Amino acid sequence: MNADTPAPGSPPPSLPSGLPSGSHIERLPRSHQPLLLVPKPADDASDAVSTATQWVAEASALSCRDAVALPVLLRLYNVDLVWSPERAAVVAAEERFAGIQDAVDDFSTLDAELAAIEAAVAAAWPAYEADLSYAYGFSEATMSARDELLARYSSVKSLQGKLARLTRRITQPAPQPPTLAGQIGERLRERLRVEEREEAVDGELEVLSDHYDACGQRASDYAIARRENILSWTIIVLLSTETLLFAIELLSSAGT
Repeated sequence: MNADTPAPGSPPPSLPSGLPSGSHIERLPRSHQPLLLVPKPADDASDAVSTATQWVAEASALSCRDAVALPVLLRLYNVDLVWSPERAAVVAAEERFAGIQDAVDDFSTLDAELAAIEAAVAAAWPAYEADLSYAYGFSEATMSARDELLARYSSVKSLQGKLARLTRRITQPAPQPPTLAGQIGERLRERLRVEEREEAVDGELEVLSDHYDACGQRASDYAIARRENILSWTIIVLLSTETLLFAIELLSSAGT
């Protein structure tokens, strides 16, 4: 869950006035997103769509998705869908509600997971800038940073794993023959530029991973060199001691 996503236990927002009878709000089970379900009027649905759009827009003023204007409005198969990270609304025939709910929940969950990875990567760049010198080399004074670098390396690798699992969901082919739920998911991924965002954050993670790989290698090289240096000096001291004792023994023998 990211900052855009409502908390699971938070109460749903109030139902806007002026909607057709049977309109209600559902809390989606996985994304915990409030979804306004509006039965499509038999005559003119423009007022209902306008009210639903305003209701979604009230909560999306502070959110952003890679320069995409929010909320997003989709019209397909006589269904009007309004989506933002915080809320969504649909104006459609009631018998279509179940499939639309599943499609919106799937996409909102995917988008929230991708947004969380994007936010974590954005937060990692200041530390990356501060850590650039460690990719060049280590000294005794900088070895204290090794644990922090290991933690950042682990965080980057964890994000790469999460993104790899998410990529499978992003790139999976649409169901055939085409379904309303499949078309909703595909259109939302297009409008929210999900594949472009996934590629961009994957590239950023690769840069971060390569950097902390290099830091780890430099730290390891320094630690090995330090151990070899200690071993060399230990051997020198032992040989010097042995030589001194031998010299003392020779002098003692010559004196007698």
